[in-house]
Amino acid sequence: MTAKEIGDYVESLVPGRELGGEEGFLWGDPRSEVTGVVVAWMGTVQAIEAAAAQGCNFMLVHEQLTYPYPSRGPLLEQCLHWRSNQARLSRLARHGITVYRAHGLLDTYCILDDFGKKLGLPEPSVSEAYFRIYDIEPTTVGELADTCKTATGMEAVRAVGDVNRVVSRVGLPWGGLGLSLNVGFIEGLLRYEPDVLIGGESDEYAMFLVQDCDVPFIEMGHTTSENIGLERVANEMDAAFTDIKVIYHPVTCPWQMR
Repeated sequence: MTAKEIGDYVESLVPGRELGGEEGFLWGDPRSEVTGVVVAWMGTVQAIEAAAAQGCNFMLVHEQLTYPYPSRGPLLEQCLHWRSNQARLSRLARHGITVYRAHGLLDTYCILDDFGKKLGLPEPSVSEAYFRIYDIEPTTVGELADTCKTATGMEAVRAVGDVNRVVSRVGLPWGGLGLSLNVGFIEGLLRYEPDVLIGGESDEYAMFLVQDCDVPFIEMGHTTSENIGLERVANEMDAAFTDIKVIYHPVTCPWQMR
């Protein structure tokens, strides 16, 4: 099986959807024969080395391979010398690994909805494009945060707002949509009148925004909110491709709780 055939399979998960400009083959030869697949949130050095150690020469990743993000910085050619890019690309070249990125495609396929299911949320009351709103039984922000920690196995989460406030309408800015660079999405989500947000990754700029809007925010983390769907994709690919191994490599939050 070739790398292109793997890419074709991924694209078939959402029929009729065109790839975004940031998606598709990022590195390597689409014509190469695949010895094994690693599905990972990002092509980090650790994930690349894990793929090589397990004899896998194809990586399906969700996030961008190099820095900076292409739409917000100089051309890749101008930053190939960056230490992070050298660390990743030199290893990919050494191990002969091809990398394919499925970003919005996998968000649409399962990542957003699988995050809501993992948190134990009901069927969404609003399901429009990337906007999801869930009506739940009234509970406090603190109790909801505890439920989220239990569901994901997290030791702690960050929260903005009154933890004793009773809430019943949840908005879900998963992944990086709770970041300040995506405040337009947050504003769009607030138009559906959620009284609490459970997000992936956020920052202080965005947290001041929701604080001024008087809407509590529970931050779960970018990887935590998206790994759930990626593991599902890996399991489905493993069942579909009986002749090659497919391995899910969890890329977890890089910092430690101290």
